[in-house]
Amino acid sequence: MLRPSQLSGCLAGFLLLGSALGQTAVPPPPRPPGAGPSLAATLQFIQEKLSTLGKVEYAAYVHDNAAGNDWVVQHHTEYSRIRADESTCRIDFHFKQSTGSGTATEGDFWVPLRTAEDVVILPIEQAWKEYDSKAGHPTWSAKSDPPLYVLRVRRQHGNGVNEFDFTDGELADRVAKAMVHAIELCGGGKVDPF
Repeated sequence: MLRPSQLSGCLAGFLLLGSALGQTAVPPPPRPPGAGPSLAATLQFIQEKLSTLGKVEYAAYVHDNAAGNDWVVQHHTEYSRIRADESTCRIDFHFKQSTGSGTATEGDFWVPLRTAEDVVILPIEQAWKEYDSKAGHPTWSAKSDPPLYVLRVRRQHGNGVNEFDFTDGELADRVAKAMVHAIELCGGGKVDPF
């Protein structure tokens, strides 16, 4: 058995021999396209896991740091009719969001995996802080009960986002990894390497 010092000497010798013969170092081959689960298996996993989200109910405890006001908003988000399609590289779903004052958003949406840039997971409080600041309320802060995680799929060139609310951070992480893999298999991802 070679000791590390002997091993590095042997490697140096092989490198010198290779350069003496006019050979150059070759980078490792790219990852084969078939590495990892197939697109069909990945989309099936995503569809199954997103279908378990169903209706998510939570409360937002909001505080306005400037005015000193506090209030509570009851939220309900519901995901249904989840369908992942291999031929279009798209995940379709029906989404309904309501608060104590009524339905805020309802409609059919889709995640276009070919034009998705990346996937991030963040605590819902961070997402709310971003929304409130953009809406002109940078002094607002909120806490969710129960704690929630937002899985956000961002599209290339800032062309929109899709978000899914999770009560289980581990499940959100597993779905995010599957989404990243599906995006890669569909040819999406970051367009600017820097």
